[in-house]
Order: sequence, then C-alpha cells, then structure tokens
Amino acid sequence: MLKKSLYLFGLLFLGITLLTRAVQAQQPKIGYVDVEKLKSEYKEFADAQEKFSRQLAQWRTQDSTMQKEILTLQDELEKPGALLIEATRKEKQQQILAKQKAYQEFANRVLGPEGEMAKRERELSKPLIDKINEKIQLVALRDGYSLILDSSSGNVLYAKEDMDLTAKILDELNKGTTK
Repeated sequence: MLKKSLYLFGLLFLGITLLTRAVQAQQPKIGYVDVEKLKSEYKEFADAQEKFSRQLAQWRTQDSTMQKEILTLQDELEKPGALLIEATRKEKQQQILAKQKAYQEFANRVLGPEGEMAKRERELSKPLIDKINEKIQLVALRDGYSLILDSSSGNVLYAKEDMDLTAKILDELNKGTTK
C-alpha cells in the first residue's frame, strides 16, 4: 500500500512538473527594439543619412537660387519709379513666367512626393532598413522570441528594461564593420 501511494505520488509529481513546463513553454517570449535609436547609432545608417543630407543641401541651394531669381525679376518689374517701355515690361513678364515654370518643374521633379529626393532617400535607406529587420528576425529566431515590438513608434507604453533588445540588435548590425 505504501509503495502504491509513493508510486502515485511520484506519478502525480511528474505530471505536475511536465504540466508546469508545458505551460511555461507556451508563454510567448516578448521583447522590444527602439528602431530610431538603431538608425541613429548604426554607423552605416548614419553614413547614408550624411550622404543624403549633402545631396539635400544641394537641392535646397538650387531651390533657393531659383526662388531668388524669380523675386529679383518681380522686384525689377514692380519697382516704384521703374519706367519700362511696354516691350521691356512684357519681356520681363515672360522671363518671370518662364522662371516660375522652370521652378515648378524643378519642385515637382525633385522635391515632390515621388521626386528625386524621396527616391534617393528610399534608395539609401531601404537596404539598411532591410538589414535591421533581418537582424531583428535573426535575434528573434535564435533567442526564441515570439514577438518583438518597435518602442519608437509609441505603441509600447511600458516594458521592463530587460526586454529591450536594442543593444543586442545593434551589436549584430555592427559585427564585422569597423567603427
């Protein structure tokens, strides 16, 4: 009888242990990453941003130059005391219209939502964002995470600091790169 009780107790203990492990195994492992911090601290991304900033400065200079040319012509046309003969006035108006048209074409081609600026930014950042996502997936699979959230999007209202995987992802990104 005592052996039977010990045997049942052992089976019960084994069953509870297995059940506890099964429940623990079903609990998802969750972490979060600050993607904006990754972008700012990932050297390749910073280099791409610097390259884009230089190109952007050139476009902004061109934009500013074109606008100043239009304003100068308009000032010449509207300057009080400017006695322009009709032919000269029409010529200035035509110049202004031509400059405004050229500026509008430039603004649409370069600065518009589907312009060169947006395309260049995507061209420089997409491979790096893909690499960031690849490293997040690598850490998730390697370390058994069921879910990794982006805390920079504002959707994570609270999380323990030990759930922050940003440094781990940054280490993965910087492996093999010189700083």
